[in-house]
Amino acid sequence: MFNLLVVDDEKIAVKGITIGIDWEPFPIGQIYEALDVNEAKLILAQNRIDIMISDIEMPGANGLQLQEWVRTNSPHTETIFLTGHANFEYAQQAVRLGSFDYVLKPVDHDRLQDIVKHAIEKIKEDQEQLDFHETYKMYYSHWVNELPSLVEKFWQELLGGKIPVNEERLSRNFQMYDIPLQMTSTIYPILISVENWKEALNARDEEIMEYAIRKAAAEIIVVDQLGCVIQENGSTLVLLYDVEGNQPSLSDIKARCEAYISACHRYFQCSLSCYMGEMTPLLKLSAKVGDLFQAERNNVTRSNCVLMENETDQPLVNKPQAPTFADWMVLLEAGKKAELVARIQENIDRLQHADIGPETVEAFYYGLLHVVYHVLHKKGLAVHDMLPHQELQDYGNATRSLNQLRNWAVRIATISCDYMNSHLKGVSAVTAKLCQYMDEHLDEELSREELAASVYLNPAYLSRLFKKETGLSISEYSLKIRMEKAKKLLAESNDKISYVAEQAGYSHFSFFAKMFKKYTGLSPQEYRKNFQG
Repeated sequence: MFNLLVVDDEKIAVKGITIGIDWEPFPIGQIYEALDVNEAKLILAQNRIDIMISDIEMPGANGLQLQEWVRTNSPHTETIFLTGHANFEYAQQAVRLGSFDYVLKPVDHDRLQDIVKHAIEKIKEDQEQLDFHETYKMYYSHWVNELPSLVEKFWQELLGGKIPVNEERLSRNFQMYDIPLQMTSTIYPILISVENWKEALNARDEEIMEYAIRKAAAEIIVVDQLGCVIQENGSTLVLLYDVEGNQPSLSDIKARCEAYISACHRYFQCSLSCYMGEMTPLLKLSAKVGDLFQAERNNVTRSNCVLMENETDQPLVNKPQAPTFADWMVLLEAGKKAELVARIQENIDRLQHADIGPETVEAFYYGLLHVVYHVLHKKGLAVHDMLPHQELQDYGNATRSLNQLRNWAVRIATISCDYMNSHLKGVSAVTAKLCQYMDEHLDEELSREELAASVYLNPAYLSRLFKKETGLSISEYSLKIRMEKAKKLLAESNDKISYVAEQAGYSHFSFFAKMFKKYTGLSPQEYRKNFQG
């Protein structure tokens, strides 16, 4: 609905319009009356007036002066002027002041209704146009805010091969996302690899910190250059555009990367390296980024530095062998945490001063895993009760660098020793020897008397001693180690279940299946399906 204001110093003229004209067919809500300019201003200030019909000649301030005030204070109001004089100067001023129309008195009611009808149509059109512009402005603002994410998604899809590398498609995307590149453009790619967080972070905190290092890369490395920072395969990738007027030198880029590494070390408490690629044509960018990721995988000794592409391709020499782990087994079995951690630290220190490749790191990783699995299994303890599988076998993070390998190895050694000490605390040499004997003869049906003879004790006394020190009877302990071995084989191999039963010391498959379900609540088939699934 639209509001109407009629302004005239003659009351009868006002009433002739407000009452004398049938406004029922028009979408008119409120009709206001004013007998002078001051009264009209008050109404306009307190109410939304869409159409104003005003006389020009009035005592004091006239209608043209009122229109000047309306232009500033109620610019959406459409004004229709009335006057008893056919003065051309009035018409000129009315047009100059933005009035909608100009009508001579005496007013023809049909003519005035027609003018008001057109004024309403204009107001509707103006409102629709205003709504369109406001909507466009809102969505444009959203577009601008989302543009960095859209640019990042574009580069991720291009590097991942999801966007065909043809001139028409790329030119359209460059124009859409305001990327100042052409098919012939070249780019400097820089891979940022976070090697270690000094403080332990949960998944949410690590995601926040990685966002922070991407923002810092934009502020320190890209800064006033044309380019962007994206997330690629879990790492941060900087792309500097080599276009006219924006041609950074390699020495300048390297200096910025060094400043960036220093800032991240200071403010984010992390160590990281920057792998700098050479100036690369757009068509070969995906392959070049792949080369940088390969260089990151090959580098396990250098940290907190900028590595140029030609520096990461040098062959490695004098690769030391991975350490032997027999003495580590002895230390873990004895629960000597300090000595085991010291051995790990010494070995990694030696590796850091040698030229090694990722295969040496892998050998160290799998060697320590073997030590943990072997010793705990020997003691009849379940590895998965000590630590979830995904935390124990964290290959992706543990083998990225020697620093991360050190953190993982020390953590696993510490947890394993603590677990050993807490579960075998107070166990005598006799009980420990009996546990070892039972573990080594798992595939045999041993009687209590045979077990007692192996440690030279009376069977009844041995049973009481074993129960006192372990909390389990000999038969319960035997069942436990058999079931734990079966669980391990079911989870980590595809061997037939009948073979698993034999390895766990059961000659009859049906009896094994019965005991396994009683122990775990699942059949062997269900356990394998659930765990491997």
